[in-house]
Amino acid sequence: MFVFFNSIKQHNKSFFWFLVHVLLGATATFTSIPMILFFYVALGYSFINLFNIHSSERPRFIAEIIIYFASFEALGRLAGSDPYIPYELGKYILLFLCPLGILLNRNISGKGMIGFVVLVLSLPAVFFDESGLVTFNDIKFNILGLLNLGVAIWFFSTLNIPLKTLINWSKLMVFPLVSVLAFTIIRTPNLDEVEFTLGANFATAGGFGSNQVSTILGLGVFVYAVAILLNYRISGYKWVDGIVLGLFTVQGLLTFSRGGMIGGFFGVLVVMFYLAKLSVKERRRLKMPNFKKFILPLGILLVVVMIAANAVTGGMLLLRYMGETQGTLAGSAEKSLNKITTNRSDIFLEDVDLFMDHTMLGVGVGASTYLRNEYKGYAPHVELSRLIAEHGILGLIIFSLFIVLFFINKAQAPESISKGLILAMFLIGFLATFHSATRTYITPLLIGISCVNIITERKKNGENPKKEKKSTLSDFKLEQELTSKT
Repeated sequence: MFVFFNSIKQHNKSFFWFLVHVLLGATATFTSIPMILFFYVALGYSFINLFNIHSSERPRFIAEIIIYFASFEALGRLAGSDPYIPYELGKYILLFLCPLGILLNRNISGKGMIGFVVLVLSLPAVFFDESGLVTFNDIKFNILGLLNLGVAIWFFSTLNIPLKTLINWSKLMVFPLVSVLAFTIIRTPNLDEVEFTLGANFATAGGFGSNQVSTILGLGVFVYAVAILLNYRISGYKWVDGIVLGLFTVQGLLTFSRGGMIGGFFGVLVVMFYLAKLSVKERRRLKMPNFKKFILPLGILLVVVMIAANAVTGGMLLLRYMGETQGTLAGSAEKSLNKITTNRSDIFLEDVDLFMDHTMLGVGVGASTYLRNEYKGYAPHVELSRLIAEHGILGLIIFSLFIVLFFINKAQAPESISKGLILAMFLIGFLATFHSATRTYITPLLIGISCVNIITERKKNGENPKKEKKSTLSDFKLEQELTSKT
């Protein structure tokens, strides 16, 4: 039978699905009905696929459902489609489907136990409130992201997949982000009419929170840049991928929200670092070209785009990334860490004070917002400080487990390209917690995916390597059609 995700991953249908997602983003600028209909029809059909494939394929298929449909969260927020597409869609999908995948797979690993421990340690702080002001929505807003991290780490660590499956997942992840890109570009006014200041710009973020949109666009930059380095075609055409990469970069920079874009660029550098360590023998085994020939064109593209974006903003973009504000430029304020981080460092310090006063179990989930002094009423922006303030010593243990997980992932990745991709995704998700806490699905999804086990494909007995067809990562065949029960 027709399998929805197989169609998306097929190379000869890439451009069709690329255009579908561009249209979804474009139509969402004036009505969310087509996007909502597409979402539920595709989701319903995917569940039909799920129950018609071989049981051994179901855990991987659940992962693909999570990756693709969670990524509609950002477009739903931009289009204001709540409650039809819930505001925290990604968190609900992860919280429902990861346990289902765990039940179906039943693999146990050290990484999976880390996810389980995160779940257990996160629960005590739910049952008390030192402020007396916490509502159910406060608890839901602050705890769901942490619970998602626990179940995502647990579930994805049960999956054993080849490298090409991980790379094919990039299409499932990025196509909904293409819809976000189309939405923000269409919603952005004429740039001559946009007043660029040294603060976040909502006009270029589709009228929504620039920090969250920047995180989404930064992830788009990462996926498309890595695809170019690996000679893997997301849209089916190299030149289209190059243009889309440029658009993701420009639009992300113009939001003037720095965290998401810095995370995306940093992820690209991590992948490049590990690709540079590939030996000629490894490159031949993985059947990939010498990525170094793509570095210069990619570097020139990104530099030209950044220079153009800075020129469009009258030089404000560069000043913004240098940490300048209107006050520091005018001489009425001194440049400090708190100014550069838009008050995040002072909020962090106030959370540390709460931790020192409530070291054992913290102040309770959601209570830190009401107990700070100068920044009372501000939602947490740094997950580390929220963890220690609201969960106490248990929060510090949880954060330490994330560090341990990073080194386990690094040690278990089989070769350089897998190591680069896995560590880059972990770090993008991890860095997002320092500017967006766990507000979006990005952190649990990327850290979860980074926990998959990459298996190396061995030659069949008697296979003559000389007769192998030469290919690159752009020639990755679609994984075999999932076997129907009927």
